[in-house]
Amino acid sequence: MKPLLSRVLLFFLLFFPRLAVAEQLPPPQLAVVPSMFEMEIGNAPVNDSVTITNYKKRPATFRIELYAWTLNEHHEFKIIPSSPASLDQWMVVNPLRFTIPPGGQQTVRFSIRPRLKPAPGEHRAIMFLVEEPTPGAPATGTPVFMKFGISIYGYVKPVIHSACLQELSFNQSTGVISAHVINSGNVHTRLRGKYAVWKKGQFPGLEATKQVLETLKPGKEPAGYVTSGIIPGNPVLAGGERHYSLKTSLPKQSRDPYVVAIIGEFDGKPLEKVLE
Repeated sequence: MKPLLSRVLLFFLLFFPRLAVAEQLPPPQLAVVPSMFEMEIGNAPVNDSVTITNYKKRPATFRIELYAWTLNEHHEFKIIPSSPASLDQWMVVNPLRFTIPPGGQQTVRFSIRPRLKPAPGEHRAIMFLVEEPTPGAPATGTPVFMKFGISIYGYVKPVIHSACLQELSFNQSTGVISAHVINSGNVHTRLRGKYAVWKKGQFPGLEATKQVLETLKPGKEPAGYVTSGIIPGNPVLAGGERHYSLKTSLPKQSRDPYVVAIIGEFDGKPLEKVLE
């Protein structure tokens, strides 16, 4: 039987690297720090590293794979062919294969050395940590291996941030938060943060909402609070646009009007908005 290769957390690491979702996930078997890099690239080499911790009760063996990537027309991750001008071809990684004992750590170092003068704007690569069978390890049942993706964004000056939030609205009847982002810059942009839904007559304001979102505990919700959640922060690549649609959990058969407070950032700048 062939080993089962699980791409657990690949898209989470690519697109939601900063979200705290530990309560929704099973106990970690592997920690990857950091899970995303944003680096300025020039003529001189740029060096950095990632640390992998093995929480499994057995040794874990990995190999490194590097690819260039983009998003397709459905905003889905897509590996694209490498070229002398792609970031993955400028990367030197050490080690390329390693085994981590139970509870142990491994530091993987990499250097970015452009082979030619890079074009201004954003260059992207993905570093895969691909788990392999550990030599000499006893076989127990069906082996399950993991594959983690670490996204790497390299920026070459001049960097142009020029994104427009064409729409940000809330539909009272469907409970859907909608947004439309157009990015005319030469680097990706994101709309991310948190939202909170309140009964309209009991909305405490943006400052109070910030405190609620930081301290909220189940069963201790303040008066007027309905629900809250995370705006994922999916990237919109340079020259692209994206329509967001986020369904909130409103009470069924309720006719109460609502207010939605948005606390987050757009294109690297703070965003605070009240939607009715």
